[in-house]
Amino acid sequence: MKKVLSLLLVLLMAVCMLTACGGSKEEPKEQSAGASVDSLKTIGDIIEAAPEDLQSAVYEDKVVYAFKMGDNFYRAIAAISKEDSDAYMKVDFADEDYEEQQNKIVAPLKIDKIEDLSDQLISQEELDKLVGKTGKELVEDGWTYNGSYFLKEMQFELNKGPFVYMFVFDGSVDEKDYEDYDAEKGTRDMKVKSASFSALGDATNIEE
Repeated sequence: MKKVLSLLLVLLMAVCMLTACGGSKEEPKEQSAGASVDSLKTIGDIIEAAPEDLQSAVYEDKVVYAFKMGDNFYRAIAAISKEDSDAYMKVDFADEDYEEQQNKIVAPLKIDKIEDLSDQLISQEELDKLVGKTGKELVEDGWTYNGSYFLKEMQFELNKGPFVYMFVFDGSVDEKDYEDYDAEKGTRDMKVKSASFSALGDATNIEE
């Protein structure tokens, strides 16, 4: 009986110790609260702020980050040396910590310019005016198809500036023609039923 009680006491003490240890663990760090565009001075500041829709690109002489913060969209540009650019490109994507390696290279870079992209966002009022236009007319007006579509619902993504918009066309496509469908050609004579904002597009592509 004493042995049983002793074992029970040992088990109870072990459970208490485990509970105490568990309670001493640090809570996960929360994302930076109250971060604003004005507080972003380096690429590392952007990474730490963890804004929405974050995308990035590294060129031979510059680094470009695009993101959403609050209700607006921004693009930040920083200069990078060829040595750091080469080092960034040489990071092996097979490494588990490849992202950390890349971030370590670009984080110290000072931001030279932050552009507010929201001025280029087409309002819903202007998008509504596109109803009735044909696919051909959209292309002539500078819209480009990005290859993303849902033929069953006749939904197509088109790009204009740094943003992507969702268009719905009239007409239909036979399922047998789904494979290798050419959206621009297929909707050439179809008319727009509706158009709406979709997402931030390839905003880091600023190669001349």
